[in-house]
Amino acid sequence: MFRQFCESFELATGMSLTIRPADPGYKVSGLNKRSAEFCRVLNEQNRCPDCTKATHCLLHNHELKPRSVTCFASLSGAAIPVLAGQVPVAYITTGKVYVGERDEGAFDKVRERLLEMECSPAMIQKLEDSWNEISEVSDDQYRGIVTLLAVFAGQLSELSDKLVLSQQEAEPVAVVKARQFMSANLSKPISLDDVARHVNISSYHFCKVFKEATGFTFKQYLTRRRVEWAKCQLRKPELRITEIAYGVGFGSLSQFNRSFHQIVGESPTEWRNREQRKLEAV
Repeated sequence: MFRQFCESFELATGMSLTIRPADPGYKVSGLNKRSAEFCRVLNEQNRCPDCTKATHCLLHNHELKPRSVTCFASLSGAAIPVLAGQVPVAYITTGKVYVGERDEGAFDKVRERLLEMECSPAMIQKLEDSWNEISEVSDDQYRGIVTLLAVFAGQLSELSDKLVLSQQEAEPVAVVKARQFMSANLSKPISLDDVARHVNISSYHFCKVFKEATGFTFKQYLTRRRVEWAKCQLRKPELRITEIAYGVGFGSLSQFNRSFHQIVGESPTEWRNREQRKLEAV
């Protein structure tokens, strides 16, 4: 899904994209294989600590929202988190672009910094040529690009949530049947005993087998499935939140609000409004 989006995005904007794991042990590099020639030349000579520093700042974004940084060469890049619940699992990062309109003296300050880095005249000329080839976008275009990526990251976040809840290979038959039973009855009250009886094993044994196979307790899994369904319903503006809460199987509005906030990190109203703003911005 990312690969297909990436190809279309690069054709439309001229900006490259990459996706990086949100792993504290992941070695941060300022470059990817499609980085601008300007960045590659500097980093080959170990002349640009800003690249790694800027990328490190982007990928350690604890605010869980899109973030942008600009390097000494006035080149901007952004990182957009992909979440599972409220935990970052990856970051979409953009290639570098020049935001604004370059005038004739735009490279002067960059040249001064390159001289401080002890770059040779030939190298500076090569860097200026490659710097001038980097895509140029207006402030509005850049904001639109970041918003578009935030919408896409939201889709990936939903996909990651669904993958967490999806059936795994070689699951015990009892777990497969339990998933199917819960999916078919999400809107109804479902108890642990109901599911255990349906798969024909004791409640105690079912709890143990289900947790080993899915990583969730019965209650955790059922709540997450209902919250994922609620997200789909919240995209329908004609539906009231109370109607959605009962429609997806919660026993009360307060229980729905509390569970939704625990899993998603914001209230149903906040989530709906944020999703609507994304669409309006695009």
